[in-house]
Amino acid sequence: MNSSTRARSHVIGMWLMASVALAFASHDAISKTLILSLPVIFVAWARYLVHTLIVTTVSLRNRREKIFHTRRPWLHLLRAVVLLCDSLTFLFGLTHVPLAESTALVFLAPAFVTLLSPLLFGIKADRLQWLSVIVGFVGVLVVINPGSDGFSLWMLFPLATAFFFAIYQLLTQLAGETDSPSVCSFYVGVFSTLILSLVVPFYWATPSATQWLLLVVLGSLGLSAHFLISTSYRYASSSVLAPLGYLQIVFAAGYGVLLFGGYPVMSSVLGMVLICLSGLVVYARRPTAVLSG
Repeated sequence: MNSSTRARSHVIGMWLMASVALAFASHDAISKTLILSLPVIFVAWARYLVHTLIVTTVSLRNRREKIFHTRRPWLHLLRAVVLLCDSLTFLFGLTHVPLAESTALVFLAPAFVTLLSPLLFGIKADRLQWLSVIVGFVGVLVVINPGSDGFSLWMLFPLATAFFFAIYQLLTQLAGETDSPSVCSFYVGVFSTLILSLVVPFYWATPSATQWLLLVVLGSLGLSAHFLISTSYRYASSSVLAPLGYLQIVFAAGYGVLLFGGYPVMSSVLGMVLICLSGLVVYARRPTAVLSG
C-alpha cells in the first residue's frame, strides 16, 4: 500500500471512529432520557432485545448458520453476565451522575485492563503503563472530588462500569480465540436478553409510542457502533484511531449541556483530561482499543 492510499485509508478509519464516538454518546444520552421515566431494568432489557432481534434476523437472511455454533457457550454466558453488570451500573449511575462525568469515568477501563491482563494473559505492564494507571486514578479523584460537598457515592457506579467493561474486553479476547465476532455478538445478546427477561416482569412498564421508538433506536445504535468499530480497524490501526475514541467524552458533554443543562466544572474537565492521557498511553502499548457502550 503506497503512502497516498494509506493516508486515504486512515482518513476513512478516522471518520468511522469519530462516528463510533458519536453513536455511543447518542446511545448514552438516549439512555439517560429514557431512565428518567422508565425503570432501568426495562430499558436495558429492551436495548438487548433489539440487539438480539437484529443480529438474528440479519444472520438468518444471510443464511449464516455458523453463528449459532460455539464451542464455549459458558464463556459467552459469563461475558453476558459481566456485560449486564457493565450496562446496569452505568445506567443506575446515570440517574444521579452527569453524562459527561459518567462517560469520562468509564474511560478508566484501559487502566483496569492493564491491571487485569497479567492475571488472564500473563502480560506484564512496563513503567510507563503503570504511570498511566496512576495518572488515570488521579484523574478519577479529581473528577469525583471526594472531599467536596458535591461528592456522591453514585459516582462509584461508573467506576464499577469501567471495571466490568475491562473484564468484558478481556473475556471477549478469550472468546475471540475460537469464535468469530458475529458469534460473540449473537450469544452475548441472546444471553443478556434471556437473563433480563427473568426479572423484567417485576419492572414492567408501558412506554409511549415515542419511548418505544427511542428504545428501538437505542438498541440499533449500540449494535451499529460495535459494527463501525470492527469496520474502522480494517482501515487504520489502534494507534491512529484510539485518540478519536475520546471524542465520546466531548459529545457526551455536548449532550449534557443541550439536553440536561449540565455544565462540567473546571475540576471535572481537568480530571477528564488526565483520564484521557492515561488511556492514550495504554492504547499506544496495546494492539487493540476499547470504547465504552
